[in-house]
Amino acid sequence: MNGTLAATVSQWATDTNEAVHIHLVSGESAEGVLRSLDVRAEDDQEEEEEEEDDGADVIQFHPAFTYQMYGQQERVFGYKGLRINLHYAAGSLATLLDTEYTKRIDQMETSLPVSLKADDVETPMRKMLSESAVCSSKEEFAQRVAADTREFRPLGKKCHEYVHQDIAYEIYDNAFADKEFCEYHRRIQTFVMFYIEGAQFIDDLDEKWRVFTVFEKLDIQGSTSYSFVGYCTMYQFFHWPDRKRARISQFLVLPPFQGQGHGSQLYRFIHSLVRRTPEYADLTVEDPSESFDDMRDRNDMRLLLDHNAFEGLEAPVDAQTVGKMQAQYKLSRRQTVRCIEIALLKKLDKAKRPDEYRQYRLFVKRRIYAQNADSLSGLDDKEKKEKVAESFAAVEDDYHRILSLL
Repeated sequence: MNGTLAATVSQWATDTNEAVHIHLVSGESAEGVLRSLDVRAEDDQEEEEEEEDDGADVIQFHPAFTYQMYGQQERVFGYKGLRINLHYAAGSLATLLDTEYTKRIDQMETSLPVSLKADDVETPMRKMLSESAVCSSKEEFAQRVAADTREFRPLGKKCHEYVHQDIAYEIYDNAFADKEFCEYHRRIQTFVMFYIEGAQFIDDLDEKWRVFTVFEKLDIQGSTSYSFVGYCTMYQFFHWPDRKRARISQFLVLPPFQGQGHGSQLYRFIHSLVRRTPEYADLTVEDPSESFDDMRDRNDMRLLLDHNAFEGLEAPVDAQTVGKMQAQYKLSRRQTVRCIEIALLKKLDKAKRPDEYRQYRLFVKRRIYAQNADSLSGLDDKEKKEKVAESFAAVEDDYHRILSLL
């Protein structure tokens, strides 16, 4: 590729994480919604911003990932001023996809010796969307939003409600046996592609899934209006001999609602449901992110501290004690041990009680060694001790960080 051509390619490349704009739209007036769609946002808008325009409320935000649509580089070629707009009705998630750009390379005169073609940006996105949810025009979408703002009601069984900053929120329990919910799930699962790395669509023919959805409930001029906040999928495995193991798979709160405690509310509800349901043996999590781990640690520690679960514990803690706590609170064994280690560290005073700290250090190091026995097997004794000591120092630092969040 010659220098001129390389420079041209660079100038016409667009970061798709910045180009994709997701909008949650509500409004009782179809005309107001339509006007909001026709107003192009300014380039310097915040990543998450709420706008009001003649009866239409629009919350705008960007995806974290777009590689599932546009490849690992998350870039497309051939446009300047590109915006890929995904408009969602806030409750039903009826969808409108449209693209805008100021210039397109194959519509420009050029002196380059080759013909350059702009990438197709809509087809890869449409493949991720629920076909039945996509509106064919702005007018159709505006009508859907106006109707949904007044009439949409969440599917499933309402199983929990809470209030945050004087706004009501509701959690609903759903199963794929409900075909209407299957279609709704196909709409919400697109969001995991934007925010959960390595995410895949799940099999909605498998009725072992339970799906919990969270909605914001607003009173707008005497009418009740719902907006989608987030959701969690939970799979139910067989647990010998006659119980089930609940496993959280996908867990997502949309960016405009993050940092407000909704993830904790959803997690606490699911854990409470598992704890009070005899057929569930425990609650596990599939490939949790660091942010989810932090949220789970905070909530599990608060629960256990509130119930005085660590009273009288000292290192080393035997396997029988761990097993009893695991069975009582229905946490995984690994999470139970983690919480015990955090709680023991919380009570320690290294300077005043060095012997207790030494016992704690040995207790944690034995666990680290056991969990990493295979990778340590090829090292000599000195190297093993160094590696375990390094791991312990990192674990201790992380536990202090978790304690600072409580």
